[in-house]
Amino acid sequence: MKRTGTVLMFIGAVMLGIFMFADLTMDFGLWITGFLISMVVAISGTVMLIIYLARGIKADKASKNDSE
Repeated sequence: MKRTGTVLMFIGAVMLGIFMFADLTMDFGLWITGFLISMVVAISGTVMLIIYLARGIKADKASKNDSE
């Protein structure tokens, strides 16, 4: 999950960069579609990383409670 989230966030960031600088050569419909898709990809990667972090924190708390 960590690797997938990182890859999705990276792909989303690269796509955002492409659509930020390529807006002059595209029509608005194509640009807004690509921009929104790249936002969704980047946000889904971020959410996956947040879920991974939350699971790690939960597992760490559970292991600390077991050792006490």
